Amino acid sequence: MIEEVLNHLTEQFKYNNYKVILDPNYKSAWGLLQAVSPKLTTFGPVKFVNYYLFLDWENNLFGRLDALVAAQKSFSEVVNKDFRVPHGWRITLPNIVVAALSYSPFSREAISYVQSRYQIPWLGGEVGQMMLFDTQAHKMYCHYKKAFKQTGSIPLGYAVDELFGLYKKIYPDARLLMYGEK
Repeated sequence: MIEEVLNHLTEQFKYNNYKVILDPNYKSAWGLLQAVSPKLTTFGPVKFVNYYLFLDWENNLFGRLDALVAAQKSFSEVVNKDFRVPHGWRITLPNIVVAALSYSPFSREAISYVQSRYQIPWLGGEVGQMMLFDTQAHKMYCHYKKAFKQTGSIPLGYAVDELFGLYKKIYPDARLLMYGEK
């Protein structure tokens, strides 16, 4: 199941001219797929570049939330090397998503953590979140809730819409479960 999702995502990212790296290796995680948007996305004064990293929950992260958090931190360090402007002065933000793919259900702790945590621009010059994809139950867990006004909501929502749209093409019955939903 994970391979089916990865193949589809890789194909779609390449079709949309994303820079795709298969099996990226970072100090805290061995990834399955990394995708970087081909151009700057602009919504009014908000400008961002999407950076997506997909990991295998069972084999790369060993089903551990702390490993997912460490992978997010490591990926953030790598992404921020692409930006020369100091964090607090950035006009263009990296929109970082670290997503774990699993063929079995996630723990309540992992779901709760992912749904309640996100990075905002004022605290580090980036925006982003972690996501969980349950490929057996066809569920995607993330933080962003469109009715909730928050700093960085435009890039957060963009990533959710884009990735859920791709996931829904694979599994038409897929469900998006955001902050507070189970």
